[in-house]
Amino acid sequence: MTGRKNAMLTTEDRRWLTGEKRYDGEHATQQRYQRRRDIRERVYNSLLDFSVLFEHLEDDEREKLFGTPGTEQTAVTDDDRLSDGVCDALAFLLYSTGIDAAMAGDDGATPLAERLLVDAFHRAGREDGYLVQDVTLEVDAVGLPRDSLLDDLAAGNELSPQELRVLLESEDVDTRAVQEHIRGQLLDE
Repeated sequence: MTGRKNAMLTTEDRRWLTGEKRYDGEHATQQRYQRRRDIRERVYNSLLDFSVLFEHLEDDEREKLFGTPGTEQTAVTDDDRLSDGVCDALAFLLYSTGIDAAMAGDDGATPLAERLLVDAFHRAGREDGYLVQDVTLEVDAVGLPRDSLLDDLAAGNELSPQELRVLLESEDVDTRAVQEHIRGQLLDE
């Protein structure tokens, strides 16, 4: 992961964020501050570059990256790293712009994440000659009950696919235990 070419993050940024690089010594505090500031600036400028890409990147170049819209888009689906990167980029942007407020059903104001997502649908539609008349974002979410999931797993209780996914992606649980639980559920059916 850290050995790729420089992009939004430099190789050194990746090494520092993943814990492969540490700043110790007399100037460590200043070095960490500078690294964080540099990362923020590059992320900010990279996000601004998406406007240029959206407006000016030729369709055939975009399709070389993502495949042809309306097809299986194997350029993404066959490349796990790219697929994960796209998913993580969307998750990062949604999380960073407050999608949790939409999931929590807070004070009734439209969260920034939802407004940006709706605007993005309108812009993408307009780019392809569509008038997007309505975008409805419905998120059915509950608080993450990690401790109770661990208790249910230990007790052998049945878990939903979503709950199993949370456990598999969690660092708090031995994935072998989850795999055994899944096998048990499959064999019971």
